[in-house]
Amino acid sequence: MDRPRRGVLRWALAGFGLGAVSATAYLLLGGEYFLFIPRWAEIVFYPGFLAGNAAYKWRLSQEASKVVGVLAVGLVYAALAALVRVAWSAVKHRRASAALNQNSA
Repeated sequence: MDRPRRGVLRWALAGFGLGAVSATAYLLLGGEYFLFIPRWAEIVFYPGFLAGNAAYKWRLSQEASKVVGVLAVGLVYAALAALVRVAWSAVKHRRASAALNQNSA
């Protein structure tokens, strides 16, 4: 029962790093945050735009709302990476148990 959880934290940290670094790179390379957002960026960084705009509406500064957006992208990517790891482990475990059942029959 412990096997599917092995490595989930590493995958979550990798997902968080990927999301946070890519969102930060987008902002540092001149990506717009409030106006004229390209379609690909709207899709990839949607959680960040959603959280950042909500933070801005709560009267946080523009810089603080960007930080909130970057953290939101990182957290969503961490959750997605952890889900992928759990699903991959479950499929791998299911295949291994099916092979054992086939060999024992």
